[in-house]
Amino acid sequence: MLNDKQIKEIADSLLPTFVPKNDAETELSFNFTVPPNHTFSVSYEKRHTVWVFVKSEKVQIQK
Repeated sequence: MLNDKQIKEIADSLLPTFVPKNDAETELSFNFTVPPNHTFSVSYEKRHTVWVFVKSEKVQIQK
């Protein structure tokens, strides 16, 4: 299982893909999966001009 620091590092590396084109947006969230089957939802807030990691949670995927 990944620790909080690892989840944040992965999310930060994916962040540029999800940054909204609209500069007025101040919140964003996205999901990602780490093989074999660990899915996480992460949230960010825009503070001034910087996106700041807020939280993560493990997502249960129904099979």
